[in-house]
Amino acid sequence: MKRIIIYLFLLTYSLLPNLVSGEEVYKWVDERGLIHLSDDFYTIPEKFRGQVQKIIVPDSVDEPMPPSEKSPVPSIAEPEKPKVAPARPPSGFIPFNKFIYLTEGMSEAEVLSRVGSPTQVTKDEIEVEGYLTQRGVLKREVLVKRYYYIGDPDLGERTTVIHFKNGVVTKIERIFPPTW
Repeated sequence: MKRIIIYLFLLTYSLLPNLVSGEEVYKWVDERGLIHLSDDFYTIPEKFRGQVQKIIVPDSVDEPMPPSEKSPVPSIAEPEKPKVAPARPPSGFIPFNKFIYLTEGMSEAEVLSRVGSPTQVTKDEIEVEGYLTQRGVLKREVLVKRYYYIGDPDLGERTTVIHFKNGVVTKIERIFPPTW
C-alpha cells in the first residue's frame, strides 16, 4: 500500500510542471495583412500553416519570457499628405438677415434655434440684485450668461454678443472689426 502511494505521489509530482505550463497561441498574417490569433492549430487555414508563429503565454506574470521571433508583417505604405496650415475656427458671424430677428426678451432656446450655436459661451455667473421694499431688503439671484458669435475680422465680419439673464435676452451688441 505504501508503494502505491509513493508511486502516485512521484507520478503526480513528475506531471505537475506539464500541467502548470502556459498555453500555446498561434499567430499568422493573412493576405490582407490582418493578424490572427488562435489557440487551436487545426482552425488555421492550411495555406497559412507554414508561416504560423507559436507563442507561449505564461500562466503567471512572474515568469519572464524570451522575446518571440518577429514574423514579417507586410506594410502598407501610405502616401505622404502635404502639410496644411491649421484650419481657422468656423466663423460665428450672424448675417444681417438673421440678426434683424434677434430681439430683447427672446428666450435662449429661440436664439439658438434662429442663429445656431455660438462660437464661445461664458460660464454661468450669478448676480445678486437687491431691492429695497417696505419689509426690508429683498435679494434676488440672477443667472447671467453671454453668447459670442465671433466673426472673421479679415473678412470684415462683425462679432455679436448676446447677454442673457435667467435665460432671457437682455442686451444684444454688434461689434464692428477695427479698421486701422
